[in-house]
Amino acid sequence: MQSNPSRSIFEQFILPSWVQDRALSANLRISNYVVNAVAVRPELEGVFRVTHDNLLALRSDQTQANKVFCTPFLAFAPTLSSVADWRSFIEGSMPTITMDRLQAALPDLSVVERLALEHTNRSYITALYDMLNMSVLAAPLIGISNELAAYLRSVPQHEMDVAISERLVPLFQWRFTDELFWLETLAGRLTRELIAHSLMETAPLRTDRLPHSEVWGKFRLENFVRDALFEAFLNFGCRAKSVSSLFNTSLEAARDAYKRIHGRSSPSGQPPSSLTWFIDNAQRRVQSTFQMWLFRAAVACEVSTPESFVAAMDVNKAFFAEDCKVPPERSMHLARSMAMNEELAVWPCRKCGTPYLASNSSEKIELMHSFTCPCCNGSLMATRGGNRRRK
Repeated sequence: MQSNPSRSIFEQFILPSWVQDRALSANLRISNYVVNAVAVRPELEGVFRVTHDNLLALRSDQTQANKVFCTPFLAFAPTLSSVADWRSFIEGSMPTITMDRLQAALPDLSVVERLALEHTNRSYITALYDMLNMSVLAAPLIGISNELAAYLRSVPQHEMDVAISERLVPLFQWRFTDELFWLETLAGRLTRELIAHSLMETAPLRTDRLPHSEVWGKFRLENFVRDALFEAFLNFGCRAKSVSSLFNTSLEAARDAYKRIHGRSSPSGQPPSSLTWFIDNAQRRVQSTFQMWLFRAAVACEVSTPESFVAAMDVNKAFFAEDCKVPPERSMHLARSMAMNEELAVWPCRKCGTPYLASNSSEKIELMHSFTCPCCNGSLMATRGGNRRRK
């Protein structure tokens, strides 16, 4: 992540509101272009991985559209998925198989259609660069690997602009390709949990292959960094007692800071201790897994543990909003526990391959070879009254 010294350490790992607004604008602008383009050129449906009728129906339903477009995530992933693909596009070198496929799939466009595609490519790249330069979680937000994110950060934007002018290929494609996504969308039952599942399912970053965090506590941080993160944890709603213990500060100072931030006293009582709580129902399992996916994605960028947690909680809060079922205090307990013990594991679903939190304790063991995720076993849809199983 490119650092901007004029911003505080806290803000370095928080996605600015203007970047989220750019993502929303890009989602709306690109989806509008795709709807119009495939209406005129139906053969482009294969290139953009979405049909005209489906995308038009989604855009026409404001409630459903808000859940997809009004998040920090780009709804369109790059068509070029590897460093070699992007290097071929930017440098004009030997085309890769992906470049050849995209060029072959593009019909003979009119001058107006070519200009519209080029303009939309630029809008997409602008949003992509905003995320790359402003968020440590750019890779999951865009739908690429950390390796590709690092390469794209190294490419000056003027070189990308020249490549867009010289080589006309679609740089974006619809991100949610699961049939179940469209079945639920068209039925008016789309949930944020299903969107989260689709994001994890289609992402190159897999939770079971991302590194674990170090053991929590005794962080080697500069004083001003520690103070900023101390306030960030309180800002997200973590209890004063937990935060004071984590950052080795006085409980009184933590309580005063919590009250100053929230206008009320920090909650009292026993801290969370159960790990099976996170997988007690389908919604919690999805949201808890989604949080660990984001957290480990940040850790993989060699970001410190508390900074990774702040970045993950920021994106998680913006994504789930009022539908969040896993409060930050429990999120902190989950992340800390998974760094120290193996009561919870991360198993890939035997049907769709998406990694999910699973029980690995003597109380209950979910075996890897037979594990299915809430989306594939129907429990995620069953929470709304119908036990529809994915076929």
